[in-house]
Amino acid sequence: MEKVLIVYGSKQGKTEAMASFISSVLEERKIPVTCKNVFEVKPAELLQYKFILLGSSTWSDGDLQSDFIDFEREMDDLDLKGHFGAVFGSGSSRFRFFCEAVRILESKLRSLGSRIMLPSLMVNDLEGRTEEESREWAAVLADEIEQIN
Repeated sequence: MEKVLIVYGSKQGKTEAMASFISSVLEERKIPVTCKNVFEVKPAELLQYKFILLGSSTWSDGDLQSDFIDFEREMDDLDLKGHFGAVFGSGSSRFRFFCEAVRILESKLRSLGSRIMLPSLMVNDLEGRTEEESREWAAVLADEIEQIN
């Protein structure tokens, strides 16, 4: 089975927790997964994986988490045709640009040729359902990965 790469950017730990919940569901389903903080990854590393998951919290006026800013820009030269992607992130619905970072990353994956496997996961920090929503989304994701493999 093809490996999954999860790359996350997290300042307060919420998106990191989401990555961990998603990773554990995939591992329970015997899907090989590598989970890394974005500052540990070079964009070219994405090419080594058929399945790419990106996760970022949203800051200020709809900005990516700070560690993701350069990474997202440096992705521009990648050709992700033949790769499958999905995006997740957290944010607060109190703010105008709720989970805008998720939309930015999904748009980037699409523009580079990646096929998006399922609607992005956007967790509202105010609802306190991060683990539940992450695990539910990951179960659907695992079904998609198994079907593709």
